[in-house]
Amino acid sequence: MAKRPENATATRASYESKGSAGNAGIVHEDRPGSSRRLAKSADPAFMKFTTYIKKATHLGVKTRLVSKEKELSDLVEELLSNWLKQNESIHT
Repeated sequence: MAKRPENATATRASYESKGSAGNAGIVHEDRPGSSRRLAKSADPAFMKFTTYIKKATHLGVKTRLVSKEKELSDLVEELLSNWLKQNESIHT
């Protein structure tokens, strides 16, 4: 089994604590006076979505998102929501 880097948890916790713009989620109360967002994987308003894209596209998108401190799931949500708005008059 592959060994997990010692700082992986700290890095992820640091990134998640920053949050991302437009990140909807249920607020979870741990202690009185403190709140944090429920992970998307545990939030019933979200579902997992898997697709295939070219490796070069994925790398380029990831690189740009890191510099903007934005998550890939937020970008996909934004793009798909905009596509739905542009195509709402089309009915099957």
